[in-house]
Amino acid sequence: MGLRELNRKRNIYLRHLKAKAGKCLFDFKNKNRFTPSKLKTFKKVLFLRNDNKIGDMIVSTMAFRELKKQLPNAEICVLAGPASAKVIENNRSVSRIFICRNKFHDILKTGLKLRKEHFDLYIDMDRENTFLTHLLMFLIKPRFAFGFNKDNFKAYNITCGLDFDANHITAWYAAAFKALRLQKPEARYDLFVPNSLKKEIQKFLSKLPTAKGFIAVNAFASSKHKCLSALQIRQTAQSLPQYNFILIGPYTQAELLKEASACKNVFATPKGDIFTSFAVTAVTNLLITPDTCFVHAAAALGKKQICIYRETDEFLLWGPLGDKFLKVTAHSGDISALPAEEIIKAALKALS
Repeated sequence: MGLRELNRKRNIYLRHLKAKAGKCLFDFKNKNRFTPSKLKTFKKVLFLRNDNKIGDMIVSTMAFRELKKQLPNAEICVLAGPASAKVIENNRSVSRIFICRNKFHDILKTGLKLRKEHFDLYIDMDRENTFLTHLLMFLIKPRFAFGFNKDNFKAYNITCGLDFDANHITAWYAAAFKALRLQKPEARYDLFVPNSLKKEIQKFLSKLPTAKGFIAVNAFASSKHKCLSALQIRQTAQSLPQYNFILIGPYTQAELLKEASACKNVFATPKGDIFTSFAVTAVTNLLITPDTCFVHAAAALGKKQICIYRETDEFLLWGPLGDKFLKVTAHSGDISALPAEEIIKAALKALS
């Protein structure tokens, strides 16, 4: 067993140990008893989403919309991380956004602030509690709190059992709404890209060489083993010379960007921020991505996409909604080893 694996196991052990300590210290008795009739009295709902995961926030928009639809008199508030908060800045279903990093000082400060809001409902979609989420719940002290598999927690007075890995992420929300005695939510994501930004991107695209259309490519994912290579991008672009390829996403690997852009029909957006990337996706013909964040974004925007997964990735859990996608599987442990021919074949099929 290598040093990296030992460190990983040690970190998991310490995380579980701290979570147990948090439960012992902060798991207070919530004496409020939930009944469906109480729903009409809800004025403030807080949705926990401060893990700062952009893809998860996109998925959660289905819950914000359905909560607002079914609880029209309630404020739908979201506790978000700094990056993921940007995804819902223009979301009409969200009343207020509270930004909080997953750090002790931020949790302490934010928890004390939110306690003054007197929330009627706290929704926690996480698999497991951490020391900090126990502390947060203790500080906020909501009237009612929902969480999965929380029968052994005193602070949660609404719960239901769920096998997380046996269900698509949208099924988690269906289960939560059922436990809350709400109607099953429509499995559809919301992503509002400002028209001004779309126009800016269309202006940028109009200055590029004449082409049959545009293909957005996001090369980067959360792990180096899930990223596309410059060679794959070049070979795909060279096989489809009638299309301009637009590189989107955070430009964390300057060399890859430089290499891929050497191809005459490959271009980079003027900015690599997330919303510029979403705006490009919104106005192009096709998206190619190995990152589930962009998979969910394309689904929200109703765009065709080629989503690239490794065999070990959880497609059942994190796969795209709808039918506007083609899945390409990298059978090795590294997506950069996937033959470009596989991507080209899927692109030709998607564009036909």
